[in-house]
Amino acid sequence: MTREELQQLSKAELIEIILRQQTLIEQLQQTIAQLHSRVVDLEEQIKCLTEPPKDSSNSSVPPSKEPKPNRREPKRGKKRGPKPGHQGASRKRQPPDVIVECRPSRCGRCGADLSEMPGKLVGRRQVVELPPIKPVVIEARRYQVACPLCRQQQATEYPPGLEPERIFGAGIQALVCYLHHLQHISYDRLEKLMRQVFGLDLSQGAIANIIQRAAASLQPEADRIRQAIRASPVIGCDETGARVDGRNHWQWVFETAQASYHIIVPSRASKAIEQTLGEAQPQVWVSDCFSAQLKAPAKQRQLCVAHQLRDLQYGIDAERCAFCYGMQQLLRRAVRLSKHRKSLSPQIFAAQVKAIE
Repeated sequence: MTREELQQLSKAELIEIILRQQTLIEQLQQTIAQLHSRVVDLEEQIKCLTEPPKDSSNSSVPPSKEPKPNRREPKRGKKRGPKPGHQGASRKRQPPDVIVECRPSRCGRCGADLSEMPGKLVGRRQVVELPPIKPVVIEARRYQVACPLCRQQQATEYPPGLEPERIFGAGIQALVCYLHHLQHISYDRLEKLMRQVFGLDLSQGAIANIIQRAAASLQPEADRIRQAIRASPVIGCDETGARVDGRNHWQWVFETAQASYHIIVPSRASKAIEQTLGEAQPQVWVSDCFSAQLKAPAKQRQLCVAHQLRDLQYGIDAERCAFCYGMQQLLRRAVRLSKHRKSLSPQIFAAQVKAIE
């Protein structure tokens, strides 16, 4: 409508036109939002068709985050078991702790007593069994004695392992730490396991105290490992996510050929490297291309070959990239040469290195 036509309309007619326009605008906005959502979905579908998914073989995605494929059903009629030519191995007999004599007591034909008759050994069968597991309570009793000459009261101290502040022994402490840290059993499940399997009532608070006590006793060894890391001319480093009290933290590992040092901190920043190295400055720093890693105070850097091989594999999967394939082959050639370094003369090894470079 023109301006002149709108001026001829009444106020009620103008209001009605505006309301109809608002309704139309809202409908258009909903349509635009639906179309935008549809476009996003189509782009994702096209991306899935054109780009391969990232997994542990072509990226830094850990294997634990990959969806596990279903196991293929065996073909019908195909016999399951070892392949032809497989050499079987039987469990070796062990010296028995308990021997059960299985002798006939009576003749099955005439009923004669055979209990005193000598017999001939015709077979043996071994079964491995665990004995009933029951906690052993050790009570240390501390006595005080008066000296018969000077009447001075004398009392001994509790022996190591039976101190007043200790409730559970070193064996229980070692088992709890092993199950929690190496087998990754949670406090709740560890509490049930200790009660149901070992017959030991152990609260989650007691488990936490045991682990803290063990950590304190291991701190000197951890400090020794840290010093060995600092003194090494070559250090490899990486980091990964960790959960602490329901919050996201980062677990850093610093590694040499002889030692591995782990810390868990709230941040992924380079401060974790400064905290571990102190004033140390290694000759070579081995890591991926993460920005915090590239801030390490090293004279030279070696990019982690494993990370590079995976990134190159993604280039091959996504683009069939000839450069990625050739570079991947070159890196693998260098790795193979490194593994044979001790078996080659220095001259041959140097020539191979020059060829690769």
